[in-house]
Parts: sequence; structure tokens; C-alpha cells
Amino acid sequence: MLTPPTPHRVVPLVHELGTVAGHRLVLLSLEVYGTWSDLRFARIDVAGERPLPRRVPPAEAWTVSGPGGAIEVLDAVGRGDRAFSNGEVRLATSPSDAGETWNLTVELLPGEEPLTATLELPPA
Repeated sequence: MLTPPTPHRVVPLVHELGTVAGHRLVLLSLEVYGTWSDLRFARIDVAGERPLPRRVPPAEAWTVSGPGGAIEVLDAVGRGDRAFSNGEVRLATSPSDAGETWNLTVELLPGEEPLTATLELPPA
């Protein structure tokens, strides 16, 4: 019987990226597995000026890079409603045990300025 993978560690982030057209995006945590990572996030409607085309930004809306260059975004999924949604972005790498700096950009709402962040990931 196969057992589901378990994270090697979970890095709490609670990093607010900002607000675009009344939609706030918060990075919650990074789940670190052997060969990939899941970036967890929340999107909160704070009097949104216009509805989102999707409740969570799709994979192609995310750009992530680390010390070795671009990090492949494999998928982005989520659930929720117009007021609140949460989700995860699957990345095709994990940070080293020594810690790293990752740069992230996400286009929360097409046609609006993207949100950016620099994440200082601690050593394991």
C-alpha cells in the first residue's frame, strides 16, 4: 500500500504581498518535500472593485526564481468563494537545507500591476 508523501518541513511565511483592485494576497507557508514544494496562499476580498476571473491565480500567473534561476511552476489549485479563497502553487524544486532567497511575482488580476515578494527561506 502506498502512503502519501509527507513534507520534510513546513516554513511559516505569513507574508502579505499586497492588494490589487480590492483583492489581498497573503503567502501562508511553504511545504518542503523531497523534490518539490507547495506554496500555500490566501486571497481575501477587501471590497474588490471587480471580480476575479478565477478564485485563485492560475499556474501561468506565477513566476518564481531562486539562486539557480527560474523555478518551474507545475500547478496552481484552490477553493473558495468570492469573499475568500485559498490554494497552493506546486513548484518543481525545494529550497536547500542551508536556506535560500526566492523571488516571486504573481498577476492576481489580468491587466493590473503584479504583486512581488522576496522570500528569505531559513535553513532547515
